[in-house]
Amino acid sequence: MFQQLKKVKQTTKWHWFIPTVNIRNFMFKAKNILLVSVVIVFSVITILSLIPPKMGMPRIPTNDKVGHFLAYATLSVNVCLLFDSWKKEVYIALLSIVLYGVLIEFLQGFVDRETSFYDFLANTIGVAVGASIVRLFRRPITQFLVKINVISLHEK
Repeated sequence: MFQQLKKVKQTTKWHWFIPTVNIRNFMFKAKNILLVSVVIVFSVITILSLIPPKMGMPRIPTNDKVGHFLAYATLSVNVCLLFDSWKKEVYIALLSIVLYGVLIEFLQGFVDRETSFYDFLANTIGVAVGASIVRLFRRPITQFLVKINVISLHEK
């Protein structure tokens, strides 16, 4: 669709009304989308982890360790996809996520929430599994994102 609009833009004098005002250059770059996703996941983890239990959070009848695992796996997948190759920076980022989990568990003691070693363990396992998923399946993940027009292979 965007290629068709570009052709129309190049062939007509009155191209100012066509909605291709460099939105694609910003919105469909993988780094920008992944960075926004990292910020959202990071914010949701922080808010849900530090909200006092008296604030009216509904009790969901599940094991909260699964939630910890999924949240940190999601964060880890998004962070790993930000990097083009598997270098030392990825390991530093993953260690930072684990330390963030430790910090959150520590801070929970100040908002009338229970600090738990098992929560920390679920967080750490989630980080490891998320990183492993990206390490093993980076190519299929990238191909899927290209297929649904989230990223372009020619973006650098």
